[in-house]
Amino acid sequence: MSQTLCNVLIHCVFHAKPSAPHIQAEDRKRLNAYALEVCQKLQCPGLIANGPGDHLHLLISLSTAIALSTVIKEVKRNTSVFLKTLNPHRYTDFHWQRGYGAFSVSIKFRDTVYKYIADQEEHHLHTSSRAEFEALLHNAQVNGYVQGFYWEPQCVVYNKTEQRLQR
Repeated sequence: MSQTLCNVLIHCVFHAKPSAPHIQAEDRKRLNAYALEVCQKLQCPGLIANGPGDHLHLLISLSTAIALSTVIKEVKRNTSVFLKTLNPHRYTDFHWQRGYGAFSVSIKFRDTVYKYIADQEEHHLHTSSRAEFEALLHNAQVNGYVQGFYWEPQCVVYNKTEQRLQR
């Protein structure tokens, strides 16, 4: 009888579109719990989910039965729908950006990454979301990062009166 055994921990990060409303503090706990439920249904147990309102961090144990890109796609889709159902007036235009970051985590550093994710609100008192993401990429030695491809631009509005683009 054959058996497949693994323990692949992944730290995932994805950001809301710049035009999306900030996730309110009172909605974050429910969103985090729901994101972990989605991971569980995908057979990728989540250890923690947390974010400061403009992005979300997940620490998951990746299953051998599903691709990471599918997990992220489903978590984004389901959490976006969840927010829109939770508060349709506030989150009608809520969307996650297309890209994401995913970083392997050694079991040796699981607790450190867990604490890092748990302390997101405090961490972002001193660090911007972009600076944090770029530091994660640097620390993981991820190559090929291009700001213009990862970060979706702010909505551009054409002002007829001034006949110019505004950002």
